[in-house]
Amino acid sequence: MLIDRPGRESPFDPASQAALVRTLKDQISAEKISGAQLGNRFTLPQALSFSTEMNQRAHPLCLAIKVRLDDKGDAPTEAPAPSSGIKLVKWVEPDGHIASLTQTLRLYSKAGIWNHIVIPEKAPASLTESLLQLAISSPNIVHSFQVQGHDFPVSFGIERQIESLGISPAQITPLPGRPFWQGLPDPIHLLLYLDRYGLKQVMRWRWLASKHQVVALGKNLSYYFVAPKRLSSARLDEICQLVESGGSVAKKWVRYNLERAFLIAYVTEMDVIVANSSLKHPRPEYIKALGEQAGMDLSTFLERGYTSVRPEYRGMGIGTKLLAGLTSRIGDRMLFSLISEDNLATQKIALRNHTRKITTFFSQRTDKQMGVWIPESMLDRLQKRSG
Repeated sequence: MLIDRPGRESPFDPASQAALVRTLKDQISAEKISGAQLGNRFTLPQALSFSTEMNQRAHPLCLAIKVRLDDKGDAPTEAPAPSSGIKLVKWVEPDGHIASLTQTLRLYSKAGIWNHIVIPEKAPASLTESLLQLAISSPNIVHSFQVQGHDFPVSFGIERQIESLGISPAQITPLPGRPFWQGLPDPIHLLLYLDRYGLKQVMRWRWLASKHQVVALGKNLSYYFVAPKRLSSARLDEICQLVESGGSVAKKWVRYNLERAFLIAYVTEMDVIVANSSLKHPRPEYIKALGEQAGMDLSTFLERGYTSVRPEYRGMGIGTKLLAGLTSRIGDRMLFSLISEDNLATQKIALRNHTRKITTFFSQRTDKQMGVWIPESMLDRLQKRSG
């Protein structure tokens, strides 16, 4: 493993940069190095050019690079291609709007690249808090992180790093163990694992210290479809916490609606609920307001909603299986679900479950354009009712 890690950033003239590149190429070729970290001496375009050239050789090179995370004119608009050999990006000096920064991170994650963020202590408080909340709530986008001034290893220090910024993450039942990356002495060590196993596998590993074992999330899932009265109070609490942690529903009615639901579905692993959904009996006043806005009579329908999947478990097809399981247990009842027009991920799940959007309306409650979705198997019955 070759590491280019200067102590501080210093400008290089073209001749010096060319000499550095030649030296690295010679060293990599002579020593048959398979992985390297490029530090401050390389801009993103230079790193991409270097990696493209090196990966044309007989023995491909995997790379970790350092990039500024901002939304300025020269900010990344697309992720490097897999052929670049870039497996990990260490994002530094974040600056800009959190929505734009999140989009950049999402692009890189979708390309199979590990995102490691260094969160500055002295950045604007709002940006620091937003980045840390993103890192805590979206480990499928921010795969690892550290607070500037706090070094690895972080096995028993990540909580102290979070506390140093005075931020409290959303409270949901913690998974057993710790993310695998927190046990490594340096994020660069991840490069070795990413090169061999890929992002999807490594991001799902957890270290169980009590068993001296690394486990992969999603290997031992258990699915349950039960009436609310069969749930213990503790399990219902856990489901409510997971639903509320998403921040997209009114907390006031979550427990009330779930206690009166027709059916609740949930998934566990290691005795922790990792996903859930439900078929609800909508409140009369809710159905009345919905009918006035959408122009439909849904008074005899069940509503499918409160679908939540922990971010560590997204991309495994769990949501699709939950919705299919609920729909198959509905009997001759009619069913609808509301999906906001900007929620493309949930719309994709609905389409995979043979559900179609039949109308849209503007919701005063959510201040968004919403779609009413119905299972394809019920469309004929809906048409007859309307006729």
